[in-house]
Amino acid sequence: MQRRLRERSEYFLRLAAMEELRRDHPRGTKPSAPPPGGLLWRRLFVPLYRRVSWEHKTRAMRALRMTASGWDPPARRPGEPWRPPTAR
Repeated sequence: MQRRLRERSEYFLRLAAMEELRRDHPRGTKPSAPPPGGLLWRRLFVPLYRRVSWEHKTRAMRALRMTASGWDPPARRPGEPWRPPTAR
């Protein structure tokens, strides 16, 4: 169930991003046919997801156990670019 939830959420977020790109560049793209169903995902989930802070999103994903476990992510602050780990 978690896998299906993640796949559906990623799918509709990706569709929303492609639609946004299409609106920004109307000459280069054609409107796509909307997928059947998914009205709740398009009208409720995507706008809410875009308004919620990253901190709350990660907390929700951890609560639903939708993240990798068994490792500690590298410490970095928001907006700081990724750097490879130092050699040991």
